[in-house]
Amino acid sequence: MPLIGQVDETRAKQVLETLLDGISKRRAAIAILDVTGVSMVDSAVANGLVQAARAVRLLGAQVVLTGIRAEVAGTLVGLGLELDGLVVRGTLQSGIAYAMGSG
Repeated sequence: MPLIGQVDETRAKQVLETLLDGISKRRAAIAILDVTGVSMVDSAVANGLVQAARAVRLLGAQVVLTGIRAEVAGTLVGLGLELDGLVVRGTLQSGIAYAMGSG
């Protein structure tokens, strides 16, 4: 699921709903969230990403977060969010390789 542009709290909730619905309907084991195109991540959005990963785990699946830029990484770490169990890959390509079993 590529995320592009600005992600606010409302859009983060929509992403979560779409993500959970897609995983349920397709019985997916892994969902890739690519944030390469996200212009800015504030505390609400960062928290939303972590909450999405937790919700996905409750469905028995896993989130792979790709495309994190330095600013986004700084925000996530600065907020002290629990990132345990969240698989992170630098690029969408490496996220897909992980999902396909070669990562």
